[in-house]
Amino acid sequence: MKKIFVIVFLINISFAWWSSPVNLGISGADDINPQTCRVQLMPNSSCLVWQTNLHGNWDIYSRFSEWAIWGDTMKITDDSANDMNPSVAYDYARNCYWCAWQRFDTNDWNIYIANGDQNGWSTPYLLTDSILEDYLPSVYVTHDTVWVVWSRGMSMGDSGSFYDVYSCFYDGTQWSSLIPLTDDSTLINFRPKINSRYNHPIVVWERGDELSQHDIYYSEYLNGTWQLPQPITTDLGHDCNPEVTSEIDPGGNDTYGSWVVWQSDRDGNYEIYSTGYDTFNVCHRLTFCDSADIVPNPLFFQAVTQDNGPTCTAFSTNRDGNADIYTHFAYWGGADTIVPVDTDPADDISPVMTGGNMYIWVLWQTDRNGDWDIYGSSIFVGGVEESNAYDTKTVAKLTINPNPFREITTIKFQVPTLNQVQGKSQTSLKIYDVTGRLVKNFSRLTLDAQRPTFLFWDGTDINGQSLSQGIYFVQLKNKTETLAEKVVLMK
Repeated sequence: MKKIFVIVFLINISFAWWSSPVNLGISGADDINPQTCRVQLMPNSSCLVWQTNLHGNWDIYSRFSEWAIWGDTMKITDDSANDMNPSVAYDYARNCYWCAWQRFDTNDWNIYIANGDQNGWSTPYLLTDSILEDYLPSVYVTHDTVWVVWSRGMSMGDSGSFYDVYSCFYDGTQWSSLIPLTDDSTLINFRPKINSRYNHPIVVWERGDELSQHDIYYSEYLNGTWQLPQPITTDLGHDCNPEVTSEIDPGGNDTYGSWVVWQSDRDGNYEIYSTGYDTFNVCHRLTFCDSADIVPNPLFFQAVTQDNGPTCTAFSTNRDGNADIYTHFAYWGGADTIVPVDTDPADDISPVMTGGNMYIWVLWQTDRNGDWDIYGSSIFVGGVEESNAYDTKTVAKLTINPNPFREITTIKFQVPTLNQVQGKSQTSLKIYDVTGRLVKNFSRLTLDAQRPTFLFWDGTDINGQSLSQGIYFVQLKNKTETLAEKVVLMK
C-alpha cells in the first residue's frame, strides 16, 4: 500500500517533558562552557561548541546535529595555547557556522574566529591583537553580515578594573576595523551577547563596578552606528548574566522582536527576569522560589504551522539541594510553566538552548561521571511520521497514554474534514472532574485539526494548579460528534 507523510503537531509545549539526557562530552576530559546557535533553525540541524582539556590544555570542539542526532566530535582548535569561551552562530547566506573564542597568545587574550560545517573548520583567524585583554566573544549573523562582540579591558589589581564592549563585522569581503560600543574608564562592561532585532544587531551586557550593583544595558546598530547604551535595569540589585534571542522567520531571512533574560538578586536571592519585543521598559519576574535561579538562556520556538511561538528559558537552580537544570515556558496571556530537565544529584550548570525545526534542545555541563561532560535533552515540537494512506473522511478519534499517569500523559486526537469551516477548526477539547466541573480547556488547537494532533497534560487545572488524584474525563467535541475518555491521575 502506498504511504504518505502525515504532519504531527505539538500544540502545547508547556505540558511536554524533556527526553532522557544524552552524554555529548569526551570521556576522560573536562568539557565545559557549552554554546549553541541561539535560534531554532529551519534546517533540522544545529551546532554545539565547547572547550575541552583532552590534550592537557583548553581547545575548542564541536558537534553537528541532524534530526536531533548529534554527530561525532570535531576539532576547531588543536594548538598549545588555551582556547576558551566559544560562541557559535549559523550563517544562512553561506550555509555554514561561525565560531568565535578567546585564546591566550604569549601575554594576553585575543579573539579568534573560524567558519565550518560537517566537513570541517577553517584555519582560525585573529580578530584582535592588543595589549589589553579581549574576553568572552559572542557571534551572530544577520542576513550576510557576521558580527562579533566582546569585552576589552584590564584588571588593575587594587586599583580596580575597566572593560568596554567592542565589535567588528565581516561583510563577505573583509573584516571591519574595531568599533567600540562603550567608552568607560572606570566601569566594567562585561559578558556581551549579540543577536538581531528587526534585522539589525542588538547587544546586551552587564555594566557596573567591582563594589556596587550591576545593571543590564543594550545598544542597537542603526544607520551605520551603534546607538548610545540604554539601561534595561536600574534597580539596586545585582543584575548579571544577560542573554538575548530573537524570533526568526521560517526562512531565516528576517528577525522580529527580541527577548532578553538575566538573573537578579533584587528580591533577596537570584531569580530570573525578562523583557522583550519593541520596548524594554517593562521587566517580568519569571521564577518565584527560595533558591538561586541563575544563568538563564532563552529560545523563541515554534511548532510547525505556528508563526509566532512562545519563549522557553533554561536556567540552573539549586532548588533541589544541588545545581539542576529547569526550563520556563512563557505563553502569551500568562500561562507560564516551569518544567525540570535534569534533577540528577550531580551539579548541572551553564545551560544553553538551540533547536532544529522539529526539535528544541537544552545542553549543559555536568560532573556526574567524575569529570565535566556536556549533556543534552530535547523536546519534539512537531514533525513527520510515516503512516498508512490517510482518509480525509475518517471519524473522530481520541486516545490517552499513559493511563493511569502520575506526571504527564499524551492526548492524541483526530477529527474529519467536515469540521473545517473557512479553514478554522470547530473542535474543542476539555477535561472535567467526576462532578462535571470543567478543570481544563485546551483552546490552542491547530488550524488543521483533521490531522493527528498531540496535547500533553500534566495534571494541572486552568490556573496551573496541581489537581488531586482521581478520575477525570477528556471530552473531544466537534460539529458532528462528541467523544469522551476516562483518565486516572495518580500521586
